Amino acid sequence: MKYIILLLGWAFLCLSCGPTANLNAQNSDGSITLFDNGTVKDGVYIDASGNLGLGQQNLKDKLEVNGQIHAKSVKVDLDNWADHVFDKSYPLDSLSQIEDYIKNHGHLREIPTAKEVRSNGIDLGQINRLLLKKIEELTLHLIDKEKQISQLQLKLTQLEQRLSRLEQVATKN
Repeated sequence: MKYIILLLGWAFLCLSCGPTANLNAQNSDGSITLFDNGTVKDGVYIDASGNLGLGQQNLKDKLEVNGQIHAKSVKVDLDNWADHVFDKSYPLDSLSQIEDYIKNHGHLREIPTAKEVRSNGIDLGQINRLLLKKIEELTLHLIDKEKQISQLQLKLTQLEQRLSRLEQVATKN
C-alpha cells in the first residue's frame, strides 16, 4: 500500500511540477517527503504511519489535502442513519419549540454553529445524517400542516354552505 501511495505521489509531482522541477526525496523518522524546489507547499508527504499529505506535512488523518479535491464520487461509511425520525415514538419538536430554539441559539438544534464549523470543519457523513434528519422532521411537519389545511378547507366549505342556506332563508322572509 505504501508503494502505491508513493507511486501516486511521485506521479502527482511529476505531472504538476513541470519539466524544470527538482524532485527531492527525504527519509527521516521513517517518513518520505517529495517536494518541488524545496517547498512542502506543493509536495507529497507520507509519514511513518502511512498517512498521506498533499501540500500538508503535519498529518493527523490518513489523507490530508491542502487544497481543493475534485472527485466523481465520494463514499462515506456510516453506522447509523436518520430513519428513526419516522418511528411513532420519535419525540418531534413542535414548530414553536424549533422557533424558540432558533431565537435563543441562532441555529437549528444539533446543527453546528458557523463558529464551530470554522474551528473544527465538518464531518461529511455526520452532517449529511443530521441534514437528512432535519429534512425528515420537516417532512413530518409538512404532512401535519397539509392535514390541518385540509380540515380547515372542509370547515370553510361547510361554513360557506351554512351561510348560503341562512342567506336563502333570510331573503325568503
